[in-house]
Amino acid sequence: MDTIKDYINWNVVIWFVLFLTVFIFFGCGSDDDTADELMESETTDLTTQTPTTETQEQINEPIALEAHTFMIDATIHEEWAYFSFETGDVVEVADAMNSDAWDIGFQRTKVKLNGGISGPGMGSAVMLADTTFEDVDTAPEDGYRSDTDDTLAIVAQSEKGWYIYTGPPTHWILPLEDRVFVIKAADGTFAKLHFIGYYKDNANKQDSGFVTFEYAHQPDGTRNF
Repeated sequence: MDTIKDYINWNVVIWFVLFLTVFIFFGCGSDDDTADELMESETTDLTTQTPTTETQEQINEPIALEAHTFMIDATIHEEWAYFSFETGDVVEVADAMNSDAWDIGFQRTKVKLNGGISGPGMGSAVMLADTTFEDVDTAPEDGYRSDTDDTLAIVAQSEKGWYIYTGPPTHWILPLEDRVFVIKAADGTFAKLHFIGYYKDNANKQDSGFVTFEYAHQPDGTRNF
């Protein structure tokens, strides 16, 4: 009789242990599944969140254009040196009045644009005073002037254009630091330009007729710089 009781007791113990093991196994599995589902749900929520206003402003904020500095040899009194904003370099022009390959021309202190009486393009300019190159981030909507029989759009006259003339004894040509010119190129795109120097050696004011300027060109047709 005791043997039968012992047998039954051991069977109960074995079945109880098996039941407990199965319960723990499936219980853990269920918890793991639940945890995985929660993690997937949180990940989905993070990836589908609507960008904040600050994030949208950062995305929509235009990127400032890269500025370039260029020195052009405009030393010959009888000839013009031509520059293209698109190529960022001097261009050879045989017939400026019928060429759209250039945007701006230099002859000593004179500056002309590919528009008006000077060329077939849409070249024109507006002068902005009391400002800096960095502060001009948008091209004005109006105020542009083309070259005419009476005057060039960027005048060569001292104090009313891009430089001052010191007179004797030095006779220096000094670009005005607070002047920025926004230029409409031959193709209608916009560039901003600031004159830096008039000498090959600007520090010592030697070898005149080498015009140095910095510029930024917006090729996509917008007014953003």
